[in-house]
Amino acid sequence: MRQGLEPLVTKTLAPSLYQVYLHSEDYDRLRTIFGELEAEAAKLLDEELARMNRGPSPVFGRLLKPFRKGREGNGEPQAPAMRYVSAEGRWFIRFQEDPNGSLAPGDIEVVSEFAQPPSATYGAGSKTRRISTTRRLGSTDMVTRQETVDSQGALARIGFTDKRGPQTYFMTKGEIVIGREAPDVWVDLRLDTLPDVSREHARLQRTPEGRFRLKDLSKLGTTLDGKPIPRSLETLHGEVKDFDRWVDLPDRARIGLAGVVVLDFERIDRT
Repeated sequence: MRQGLEPLVTKTLAPSLYQVYLHSEDYDRLRTIFGELEAEAAKLLDEELARMNRGPSPVFGRLLKPFRKGREGNGEPQAPAMRYVSAEGRWFIRFQEDPNGSLAPGDIEVVSEFAQPPSATYGAGSKTRRISTTRRLGSTDMVTRQETVDSQGALARIGFTDKRGPQTYFMTKGEIVIGREAPDVWVDLRLDTLPDVSREHARLQRTPEGRFRLKDLSKLGTTLDGKPIPRSLETLHGEVKDFDRWVDLPDRARIGLAGVVVLDFERIDRT
């Protein structure tokens, strides 16, 4: 969390979205307790945020402190102390299988993201600041790297129309979640549409080999070029199980969500 802080004038934002990548063996082994792990991680993040708010003020607060002191003698009211807050007001922790094949069993990579507003420059596109922290099994050291991902370096382009009108989404990372806009679920491609579309409707992934594939997580189904694809989630003995069923995508495809929204997918070839 601390590496991804974004200081503002009156508060400092902490990233709300944390994607936890695991080796495929660890992902399969821990799949049934992801809910408990997410709840525990959210509790720890709350505790860390409270600890930070009890400590020294953010850097902007320290810079402004001399000016605030100068106003005390003039009887001017002092500005409230800066606070650390979650950017979205709550935490979104998502466990995912390592799509790049770079993690060994026991390794863990945590990625936090901040979406940045699009640049006013023509054709500049939108940007995302991404901070990745990796710890290898048997090592106490953590490797942290920070990058700004520009939509001009996107892997794929997805066009669609929802209640807001025509939209374009650029896929800039190895796996995204597609779904209906809702306050309690984090999705990468947010759709403002009818509740027929699930809050977490589908996942779109780019494999280490450079292929794209799609997984249906919905209740009312997903189609690929007009044909239904297998559902990945099934209820067995009262529990929902993910069978990890993926369908390969061609370079161009029309993805239908519950017969309500159509996504025009297009792979972007950078070679």
